[in-house]
Order: sequence, then structure tokens, then C-alpha cells
Amino acid sequence: MKEKILKNRKIIDYLILIIVGCILCIPLLNSNTDIYSDDGIQHIARAFGTLSSIKQNGMFPNVISSFANNFGYSWNLFYGPISTYSIILINLICNNFLISYKLFVLIALILSGVFMYKFMNSYVENTNAALLASILYMTFPYHLTDLYIRNALGEYISFMFIPLVFHGLYNLFYTSDKNYYLAIRSYWVNINT
Repeated sequence: MKEKILKNRKIIDYLILIIVGCILCIPLLNSNTDIYSDDGIQHIARAFGTLSSIKQNGMFPNVISSFANNFGYSWNLFYGPISTYSIILINLICNNFLISYKLFVLIALILSGVFMYKFMNSYVENTNAALLASILYMTFPYHLTDLYIRNALGEYISFMFIPLVFHGLYNLFYTSDKNYYLAIRSYWVNINT
């Protein structure tokens, strides 16, 4: 009975995190929100160029051949591929790079809260504290500054994996579950964003 209550509580907490993420991303629905400032246009153009290179060459490119007057440009060498390919996958569904970008940052915000919830729930074993910590993590000013002002997508999605790194390190050092793979994979994904 207690396990069923805890399971239902976690589902409610996840729904709360999704609602908080959607509320925090409401300004993205406004057409006056400038996501082209700073790095925003680069990430959208990079996803567009990568998709067109995949269609032309049939492989995942490091150099986008159609950029720079068809001389090619190697944006994919400077940034990690996770953000680009995620935007491309979402674009296959909605066929609009701007909407794909906005959906991707919404998903990244929600997942950062979910991963922080999972880490804090295992660390403090208190669902109320874990929920509060994850909501605070989602609403940190620097987190939202990366979303709305800087459009630093690589840095923004790294916030999603930082709780997983700490969760893996916590499991490695303080629990009998010596699953160090979570820490290593999360760190590897974090440096490739």
C-alpha cells in the first residue's frame, strides 16, 4: 500500500514539474520573444544546415557543405551534436525549425527538473524536498538567462545532465550500488552537448 502511495506521489510530482516547465516556457509562445539573439540563430541555422547536408550527402556531417557560399563551414566541430540532432528529430515531426527549437528547450527544461528530482529523492529520501529542489533548479536565474537572453543551447542542456553526474557520483561513493556507469555516461554526454 505504501509503495502504491509513493508511486502515485512521484507521478504527481512529475506532473507538477511538467506544469512548472510549461509555465516557465510561456514566453516562448510570444512571437516577440527574440530567440535569434546571441547564439539562437546559430543553433537553428546549424540544425537546418545539418539536415540539408544529410539529405544531400546521406551522412552526418562535420562540415555543412552548403554554408559560406558552398565552401562549407564546420559548425558541428565547435558544438556538440546532441542539440543539433535533437532539433532535427523534433523537426521531422513538426516540420518547422523554430518550433523544433522551442520544443527542444521545453523538453530540456522539464528533463533538468526530473533528473534533479531523481537525484535529490535518492539523496535526501524526502519527496517534498526533492520537488522543491527541482523546482528551484528549474527556476534558477542563470538557467533562465541561458534560455531567454543568451540562447546558449549547449550550456542550457548541460543543466539537464549535471544532476545525473552527481547522482552517479553519489551512488558510486555512498551506496552499495557501485553503478559508476551513470556518472561516466552523464559526464560524457555533458561534455558533448
